[in-house]
Amino acid sequence: MLDRSVEAPPLYAQVARLLAGQINEGKYQPGDLLPSEPGLAKELGVSRATIVKAFDTLHREGLIQRQQGRGTFVAPRPKRHSLSELTSFTSVTRAGHGVPSHRLIDYVEIGAGDDRGEPESVFPVTQELVVLERVRYVDDVAVGYHRTALPADLVKRAGLAKDVVAAEDFSLYQALESIGQRPWSAEESLRAVGCPAELAEHLAVAEGAPLMHVRRLTRNRTGELIEAVDAHYVGSLYEYHTELSSHPAKYEKEGPGHESTMDRGGDVRAVVAERVRRGAGQE
Repeated sequence: MLDRSVEAPPLYAQVARLLAGQINEGKYQPGDLLPSEPGLAKELGVSRATIVKAFDTLHREGLIQRQQGRGTFVAPRPKRHSLSELTSFTSVTRAGHGVPSHRLIDYVEIGAGDDRGEPESVFPVTQELVVLERVRYVDDVAVGYHRTALPADLVKRAGLAKDVVAAEDFSLYQALESIGQRPWSAEESLRAVGCPAELAEHLAVAEGAPLMHVRRLTRNRTGELIEAVDAHYVGSLYEYHTELSSHPAKYEKEGPGHESTMDRGGDVRAVVAERVRRGAGQE
């Protein structure tokens, strides 16, 4: 099973690849408890230190999670968001047969002229805002941290008092739609960052662990800015997906008034920009 020749990769790397293959092939499903370090060491005929290094490798790759006092478990599958449509975190999670929930960390009212950080600085300084900070969960596993800025007048119209927002099944996009403020389009940017110290405990990762930082500006049908979000997602648990093409025919007119994206932009970068503008769900 393991190659012990001089030219072979280190044993810990072979064990890591063996276990990764078993996880990907379905022998171990998300949430399954893996065999103990001593048990695996005996089964494979290697030292416990080799198993520890193999687990370290799998943990860095996001395939396993360690829970102190309980053992080592197969990590949940990354949640995929398409860049082709604007949908909410709640909707995307339920569509993937997951159970979405959240925990409200902070609810702050910002007056006109008050100091403001990110992402609320994109709104006019004269506009009153409400900022929500929430940890987002899928099947009780923390996958993201959202800091969301909203116009105070919309918050008031939707009746979004602190206790309403704190409800475990609260959906921001449903609340906005209930007052005729359906999120219509969005601009979104993504970049890789290390986990800030202040988020590490909330996301159950180490400081500096890889996160996906997402900035979104959401507008209603008339183009008014109704939401600004700074989101951080655990890199191993969240995945963005898009489709690209160099074939203009794929983007030909879909009907009257629907001109080709390629006709407007001239190259595949226009397709990317269009899809990012339309967004993917954070809610």
